[in-house]
Amino acid sequence: MEEEKYTVPAATITEKPDKYDLRIEIPGIAKENAELHIEGRTLTLKTRAKFQKPAGFRQIAAEFEHTNYAISVDLPEMADPKAMTAKLENGILEIAISKRAESQPRKIEIG
Repeated sequence: MEEEKYTVPAATITEKPDKYDLRIEIPGIAKENAELHIEGRTLTLKTRAKFQKPAGFRQIAAEFEHTNYAISVDLPEMADPKAMTAKLENGILEIAISKRAESQPRKIEIG
């Protein structure tokens, strides 16, 4: 049985006053073939590339490989793992992770 191989995708995380934005490049992956899990502060993405070979398919050469991706990211302590949204579009998975309310900047009135 052949062992599954995974590639670590390129990822970028940026911080805004109220949230963190995580962008992960997973070209050629449909959202149905991506799994996103959170355990504690660790966010894990695993994908499966699926390629259906048409009848009579015979590959002559290949420069594009269908790749499985896997990455785990430890979220910052101020991230709220219960407040996340994810969207996959044009090979980019965008994950918005809200900050916990107590960590967000706020104005304090002086009495």
